[in-house]
Amino acid sequence: MAIRGASIEFREVRKTYGDFVALESFSMDVAPGEFMTLLGPSGSGKTTALNSLAGFVDINQGDILIDGVSIARMPTEKRNIGMVFQNYSLFPHRNVLANVAFPLEMRGVAKSEILNRSMKALEMVRLDGLAKRMPHELSGGQKQRVAFARAVVFEPRVLLMDEPLGALDLKLREALQIEIKQYQREIGCTVIYVTHDQGEALALSDRLAVMEKGAIRQLGTPEDLYDRPNSRFVAEFIGSNNILKIRGQTEEGVLVEGLGVVRIPAMSGHAGGFVALRPEHIRRSSGENWPVTVRQAVFFGDAVRYVVEAKDGTTFSFVESRQPGTEISAPGASIGIAFDEDNITLLPA
Repeated sequence: MAIRGASIEFREVRKTYGDFVALESFSMDVAPGEFMTLLGPSGSGKTTALNSLAGFVDINQGDILIDGVSIARMPTEKRNIGMVFQNYSLFPHRNVLANVAFPLEMRGVAKSEILNRSMKALEMVRLDGLAKRMPHELSGGQKQRVAFARAVVFEPRVLLMDEPLGALDLKLREALQIEIKQYQREIGCTVIYVTHDQGEALALSDRLAVMEKGAIRQLGTPEDLYDRPNSRFVAEFIGSNNILKIRGQTEEGVLVEGLGVVRIPAMSGHAGGFVALRPEHIRRSSGENWPVTVRQAVFFGDAVRYVVEAKDGTTFSFVESRQPGTEISAPGASIGIAFDEDNITLLPA
């Protein structure tokens, strides 16, 4: 099964529900075959953007195009878009094969071709041996694989996925993340994926858009957004971060709460702003350049997460990989920390 993905364009899309603005000037281009994730908190507009592309909601202004053709006023059934939902939406009275075959039946495909294409879709998700089982006989992961097979069996060029792994436990979710990316590469369709789980977004996406209040706050590769957040909102939403206030600027660098003078170039517009320093970029040091007091130590098996307090009372965290025989510092212990100043990100006020 090989599908050529379609390009997608959102052009200044606006969607309101009464006085509530769900999307405001929403613009985004998605390349053919790209895996794009919409990431944001509840109410940020990510599902509204997905549903407007699917045709489940009508937009108030703007346009949406697939391969350069406007679909904003096109009926849902004419858009030829695959959908995978969190709740699977399988027909309980149909077996696995019949569930996967349903989209082909609705499109009037010949019976012989329906069987062939449905079995190929099940082979792709490694469920061809369960074709005769009923949905209630399947595990959560198997149900999600059936839902994926059903969504791609009619070879849509665009596949929309709305928090498809949200109902699964952590280990199964992580396993299916790898499989979803593998399936998408095999079939080549364009995917728009909605989630509020930033770890999931980082693992799956070619690019991701962080949304807040109906607008995109930053769009880029996972590496771009993780390493170079453009705002405090993005820095706090993507991964763990220490957000520390800039107290002023000196000839030597920037005066940061908890850290003192940090030798990073002072930038106009950042006075009164913030810096971001990720916990994994801080390490224990035998020197006393930045002495701190341990306030909390949380054991995670392969690592220990420390909450420490600087001389000025500022608290922040860092993560230390645990080696055999490594002693965990108890609350109240005095230790030194260090970090590479290149890993500090300046954020606007």
